[in-house]
Amino acid sequence: MAVSDFIKNLISKNEQEKRFELVIDRDGLNFVLPKSEFALCEKGEGSGWLLHQYVCLQMLEEQGFAYRIVNGFTVPSENAVLLEPDIHALLELPPSYQGRFEIKVDGQTGQSAFSVKLIPVLPGGDRVPLYQLKGPCLQLSEKEIFLLSSSELTGLQAVENHHNLSSEDKSEHRNINLVGCLQHSQKEGMQVDLAHFNKLRVVQPDSVGLTATEQSDGSLLLTPSYGTGAAPDDINNRLGQLNGVNDLGTLRIKDQIVVLDEKRLQATQEILTNQRIPKSQVQEFLKAPSAFIDASLVDLDTGFSIRVKGATRFQFMQFGETDASGIDWFQLGCALAENSNVIKEVVVSKEDLAALREKIASAQKQGAEIVTFEGRVIDISDPLTVEKTLTEIESTLNDAQLPHLEENEPIVEKPEAKEERSTVSLDEVTDSSDNLLKIAEVSDFSGQIDFAAYLRQPYPHQDEGIRWMLGLANMGFGKDIQEVGSIQGALLADDMGLGKTYMALVGIGEYYNRIKDKGLTEKPVLIVAPLSLIENWEDEVAKTFAKSPFRDIVVLQSGRDLNKFKISGAQPETRQSLGEQELLDADAIRYALKIGKTYGADRLDMPRRLVLVTYQTLRDYQFSMCRVDWSVVIFDEAQNIKNPNTLQTRAAKGLKAHFKLLATGTPVENSLADFWCLMDTAQPGLLGTWAQFRDQYVRPINQASVEEQAKVRLEVGQQLRLNVGKFMLRRLKEDNLKGLPAKRIYTGVPVDSQDNWSYLPEIASQMQSQQLAKYDEIIESYNSERQASQGRGQALGALMRLRETSLHPSLSDEQGLFSKTSKEAMSILCRSAKLENLVAMLEMIRRRQEKVIIFVMTKKLQRFLKIWFEQIFAVKVNIINGDTKAVASKKDSLTRKGIIENFESQAGFAIIIMSPVAAGVGLTVVGANNVIHLERHWNPAKEAQATDRVYRIGQKKDVNIYLPALHHPTLTSFDVNLDRLLQKKMTLKDAVVTPQAVTAEEMEGLFVQPVN
Repeated sequence: MAVSDFIKNLISKNEQEKRFELVIDRDGLNFVLPKSEFALCEKGEGSGWLLHQYVCLQMLEEQGFAYRIVNGFTVPSENAVLLEPDIHALLELPPSYQGRFEIKVDGQTGQSAFSVKLIPVLPGGDRVPLYQLKGPCLQLSEKEIFLLSSSELTGLQAVENHHNLSSEDKSEHRNINLVGCLQHSQKEGMQVDLAHFNKLRVVQPDSVGLTATEQSDGSLLLTPSYGTGAAPDDINNRLGQLNGVNDLGTLRIKDQIVVLDEKRLQATQEILTNQRIPKSQVQEFLKAPSAFIDASLVDLDTGFSIRVKGATRFQFMQFGETDASGIDWFQLGCALAENSNVIKEVVVSKEDLAALREKIASAQKQGAEIVTFEGRVIDISDPLTVEKTLTEIESTLNDAQLPHLEENEPIVEKPEAKEERSTVSLDEVTDSSDNLLKIAEVSDFSGQIDFAAYLRQPYPHQDEGIRWMLGLANMGFGKDIQEVGSIQGALLADDMGLGKTYMALVGIGEYYNRIKDKGLTEKPVLIVAPLSLIENWEDEVAKTFAKSPFRDIVVLQSGRDLNKFKISGAQPETRQSLGEQELLDADAIRYALKIGKTYGADRLDMPRRLVLVTYQTLRDYQFSMCRVDWSVVIFDEAQNIKNPNTLQTRAAKGLKAHFKLLATGTPVENSLADFWCLMDTAQPGLLGTWAQFRDQYVRPINQASVEEQAKVRLEVGQQLRLNVGKFMLRRLKEDNLKGLPAKRIYTGVPVDSQDNWSYLPEIASQMQSQQLAKYDEIIESYNSERQASQGRGQALGALMRLRETSLHPSLSDEQGLFSKTSKEAMSILCRSAKLENLVAMLEMIRRRQEKVIIFVMTKKLQRFLKIWFEQIFAVKVNIINGDTKAVASKKDSLTRKGIIENFESQAGFAIIIMSPVAAGVGLTVVGANNVIHLERHWNPAKEAQATDRVYRIGQKKDVNIYLPALHHPTLTSFDVNLDRLLQKKMTLKDAVVTPQAVTAEEMEGLFVQPVN
């Protein structure tokens, strides 16, 4: 049963049950209660539906989507339109608007009488000219009110704001800006016909650049560049439109309208005043363009790193240990993509079809619009057409007697063309390992470091790490940024919990000291980190330096400093069209951030500034970020850029800096390809091209027999480690932190003798009653399906259902999971032997008056566990997952760091629930010394990361790790199978030979084996 269906049933059965009252106003959605009832909810004394609504709203508050008021919560309009469908049902929101909009335009854009009206058209075709925009909702009548999408809200708000302008303020600039806003809404999904405005593209340039074109007489003709992709000749032919214009101007260039505000107009006129550079002065101009053009008006001082050629379409390329295609992912934009009809030429068997489907699905998941297959580059930007083609081929392969299948095919309406995903285009760096390794024969920095300038003194291994970093970084002084063959970066692959953040910050501080000593400019520093760690980096700066070396700290995040440095109205830079071109050069790219002297004191790239960004922000603003001349770039949890088929990885490779430091305890999570990608970012050329690396390191593993593969992998990994040499530093915790307390791991599955591991029967449970019956039903159903048809899909689906049932038999439909009292909560928990056992474990920890982290991946279960445990144990339970807000935008916002501080400050027993994926990286929670992995992660490296949130510098108590397991009376259960597979993969600790994740095939192979 779907959650929405269950909610509807529950409403009909519980008409009298209390719930929040929904009040919609111009600012958003308000969920209110009488103050006395709201106070009870805050104390955890609510019940049933009301309590679940409160928990949902509280999680939205922690996520930054809602804020608390005196008697409830408010969800601002811009956040309300982004809520997930399940939340719609739980909070009883108005239905989504399913209609479209017509546009009515009066007047011309150059007239003050210009006006636009949007008219809702219902699915049945009825037009509703009279309506009201009420917060995030469209109200058509007293009883008809609909929740809008984000794009619909943006479009309607733009029309309303324009309508409220006076006639004097309805200038051509503002009129065209309205058209641009509606075009953006349409591209984002709003169903609106913009009539003749569909043919125009409105552009408001962030800055004005410069294009120099050599003339036949050897002179240079200077042309302003607006990031539109328009050719210099096309721009020059239209510049006459600006004659006599003083405050703002509009250029019509083919199908584009370029709107210039006063500052951009002044920059354009500056170029026109000095438009021709005589041949005799060309060399002087090229050496010092600012001597001819005012750099405070025209952007002259920014440029890309030597790896970045410009902007190209985001193209998915085959990459990985099993890659035998020989395709290099660097070859972006080298071939024109063919339409999806080419699929009919390259797919000749069912095996081909299955392989292509898998590749297309993976590419679309990453947002790519191009894939390569059998040497052909295929355009997949139109999913409906691609799927239709694949279906036709599948039918033909299944039944060769249908030669004219297409004659009776239904007509599939082609959707609106999507805006392209663009990314930096990179030059491939060939093998320079011999030269680099020779350069890297350098000693660690041996000079004086005044640690009195720091608030914390280093452990011996941290002092060693800082000197290693400085020894490599100092090699770059006095050289051009990213000079070929120079040392550009390195990989700090220390085990988790050794203080990589502290080492990086001290390294930056000492690097700045060396820069000052040499009289060089202290260029800005960039730190790229997961969202959950941004606040932690801010905090660590305050804890590390007695006097900060930074002029300020900028958090380039929505709700913090992003809007300050983002050009007004600018969209993420990956959303720009290349038109007919395969590559846009730097001058033709549309930038979104204030970079360069043009912006004066408002520029982002100020000396001695520390800029903190997430990997997602780096991805969205990659062209601007790649123009900045950084002194040091730190990539925290650098495994986020291990996959070259993501925009953020390509952006990371394009950044220019004197030194890049990639910090991660797990440089290999899935395959050796991860390691190549990280090293190619830190030190391009060290391991050669991907093709060279694959031949030398990957193919020997793939070509080994199953019995020999582990041995070959170890040998290859050890050789790779030697070849990387000084460019990677790797130390283990147990070898460097002798003062750490003991760590004991208890498992509910009998285990062979291992250090610190032991079998604890008390955390093993056996399924019974409803749970056992449902588990057996899933297995019987799978066996029946398997007899009917062999298929991996059935096995994977059954595995997922077994995992869910092992947690709780009623988790799929939620029937009867709402509880009002501790007695009800306990009764519901006991339907699952595993959760009943969990309560017993928590009772044991409570008797010791210690704190515990419970790692759970399923969000639905997180929410129910929070409510049940608050009722049973009468303690406040918080959740940290991918939704929990990581960066505070308001003083009263509760972030991940704030939640942890509150948790650790509580006296005695306390519980916190975390996702091992979203919250298990980078956070420090040494206030807890107990960890329960209720829901095991497939990847042992991820599980180890989660565990090490408590076992790290600062931990004072012995640490207990619990791995509870649910058993079946006659079969080897899901939990036991997964535990055994994970055990086999947790024996290696080398950074290059780390354990591999459990595969679907491995789980299928142990699917329903009987108990030994």
